[in-house]
Order: sequence, then C-alpha cells, then structure tokens
Amino acid sequence: MLHLRIPGGCPHRLSVRYLSSLISLYRDDVRKGLLVEDSRQVHLLERLEDVTSRLDAQPPPSSWFSRIFSASSVPKVKGLYVFGGVGCGKTMIMDMFYQELATTSKLRTHFHDFMLDVHERIHAFKSTLPPSHVNDRKCYDPIPVVAREIAKESRVLCFDEFQVTDVADAMILKRLFQTLFEEGVTMVATGNRPPEDLYKNGLQRSNFLPFIPMLKAHCEVLDMESIVDYRISEPKPLDIPGGRANYIQDPGQLDKIFHYLTGGAEGAVCRPVPVLGREIRVGVSVGPILSTTYRELIERSHGSSDFRALARTFSHVIIKDFPQLSIKEKTQLRRFIVMMDIFYDRNVKLIISSDVPLHDIICLQDADQKAKDELRMLMDDLKLTMEEAKSMSLFTGEDEVFSQKRALSRLTEMQCADYWDLPHNKHE
Repeated sequence: MLHLRIPGGCPHRLSVRYLSSLISLYRDDVRKGLLVEDSRQVHLLERLEDVTSRLDAQPPPSSWFSRIFSASSVPKVKGLYVFGGVGCGKTMIMDMFYQELATTSKLRTHFHDFMLDVHERIHAFKSTLPPSHVNDRKCYDPIPVVAREIAKESRVLCFDEFQVTDVADAMILKRLFQTLFEEGVTMVATGNRPPEDLYKNGLQRSNFLPFIPMLKAHCEVLDMESIVDYRISEPKPLDIPGGRANYIQDPGQLDKIFHYLTGGAEGAVCRPVPVLGREIRVGVSVGPILSTTYRELIERSHGSSDFRALARTFSHVIIKDFPQLSIKEKTQLRRFIVMMDIFYDRNVKLIISSDVPLHDIICLQDADQKAKDELRMLMDDLKLTMEEAKSMSLFTGEDEVFSQKRALSRLTEMQCADYWDLPHNKHE
C-alpha cells in the first residue's frame, strides 16, 4: 500500500496545541486504507510527539518572556535525526509533524537547498564588508551572523535528505549549527546513514568530525531499520490519456498527453525561464506544462538552480527519449538525481517515454559493481586489507548508490494517482 506524501507548506496559525495527535491522524489514514501501519513509523511518531509537546511548552517568540530573556535563556528542545532506507516513510512522517506543528516560526526544506541559501547569505554579508576585512574571520565571521538571522526566522528546521557531500558545506557545518543550537533552534532531519557515516571519505573530513558529536548532543538519533519500500505498488490509473505517466519508446503518446493537458497545445513555444539573472530555454510549453527531451534537460549542463527554476515554473514536465543510465554516464546520472529530488520536493508531475521500463532507467547493478571496483583499486593503491579499509571508512560510492535507489523509488511514486493529487508546490 502506498504511503501518501503530505505537502510541506501549511497556513499560518496561532501558537496553540492542535486537537489531534500525530498518531491519531496516522491511524485515521490507516483506517481509511490510505496507509499500512508500520511499528517503526509509529515509534517515530511517538518521538516526534514528544518533540512537539516540548516545543509547545516554550513561550512563543512574541511573548513577554521571549522579549525579556534572550534566546539562549529559553530551554532548548532536543530534535531528531532519522535515518533509514528509501521509501520507509521518513519524509512522510516528518511532513506530518511539520504540517501539524503549531508554531509558524518553522522551515521545511531539502538540506541541499538550505545550504545553498546559507552560502548565498554568506556571500551577501561579505559583499557589505570593505575588501580588507573580507577574510578577517576573527572580527567579521559571517557564519554566526547568518545563523542568528536564520534562527530569528525559524525556531524549527525540518530537513529532508540530510547528506553532506560538498567540502564547502562540510567545513562550515559545525560553526553554523553551533550558533543555531545556541539560539534555541530545534532540528528534525531525515537521512540515509547514521551520523557517524556523514561525509564519509570526504576531503578534510577531520575538520568535519567535531560536528558529529554536536549533532548527536542536540538530536536524538533514530534508525528506521526498514527494508520495505512503501512507494512501490501497482498504481491506479491517472486521469490522462493512457492512464499512466510512463511509456517505453512511445513519444507519440506523450504528444497526446501534452495536447490533453494544454487543451490543444496551441501557442506552444520555447519560452525563457529566469534563473539568477540569466535565462534558460528548454523544450516548448503552454502555461505550466512543459514538453522536452532527455537531451535538452539532462545532457545540457543544468545545475540545481536551473531545476529549481523549472520546478517553480512548471507543474507538469514531459520528457521524451529517456535512455537507460548507468555509472558510465556519471555526470548525467548525478544531474538526473538532483532534478528528481527537486521535482519530487515540489510535487512536479513527471511523464516519461524511455528506452527501458521505468524500474530499469538506472542500471543499479553497474553502480554497485563500480563502487566495489573503486574500493578494490583504492585498497590496491594503499596496500590495505579489507579489515583495514573498513576501519578507515574507505568505502566509495555508497552515497551515490543510495541516491540512485532513492531516485528510482521516488520516480515510481511520482507515477501514482495519490502523488498526482498533491498540489504543485512552488515554495523555495
């Protein structure tokens, strides 16, 4: 049975207790046949309800208590870091928590997007400094300034896919989150690996390691221990020609769907989409419906900011001529995974015509074998035994293989009627 995703946004409300507990809402969906009860999900809900009760006990940001005392004087609320396999319900449960959370001082975002925003804020702060002071961290360190700015905006941060792969992110995480936690921010995050394995094999990882005990001190760590992917099920027919959103070598069917969704496809043009002061042009579109090809979307050097702009602009994206991807097309594969994460987070509806069945779009066997081959080459170069490699955390490709499995799982869910019922989410 498919687990429904719940949109991240919710209306602003007064800071009061909500009437139904998370577990009550969850079991209501179980009774309606929308979910299958999972003991691990129930345990996660129990831990999140505990976080909720402690957050509700805090004075709201506008109260007389908060105005008199600094943020550091307000009792801290320990958050939650949840990790587990793809499709086990981590994101769904976190979104339930976020939507039912009473405070309006909250943010739910993909961790990669959050860090991009942090770097943009750091750049903006540095641009206000005299050139001679830009690198003077003792007097003009932008990271605490940016962290306090974020803390004023959001008392609760909910991150999907907490994954550290960029050295620039890794080097600032401890200083960033140290200030966030000192300012009383509570973090709830989902990830694919335990805290000890974050930024595994990363450059200058020794500088990152102090972040791990700090994360564990401020967040309870919960392992979902699930091998079930609830996204995989036999989908109900969609309300479009053909009743489904994926076809094998049938671009003509996608033309019919484009014609149907646009009411005749009249006026379809290649229009510019603004991205950070520049423009990109992909495929043809009518209103929020885009029709394009794999070559235009994935072969070109589009980055995450481009895909975010497309996700804001288009509610439906039709992709023709999609090949099977393997580790040999590493750049295109990574670009596709980034696109999938962003489109999934924004509830973009994806319609694909591919060379192979949907579940074979990414050749995972090649990816697993490539990771093993890289490990063997590294062991040979360093003259290590397998036990020595394990003790030094020298496994390669694990994050990448997980990301590929997650992309396939999400792509499967995006074909289902329940996903198509979700409103297009344009939020940043």
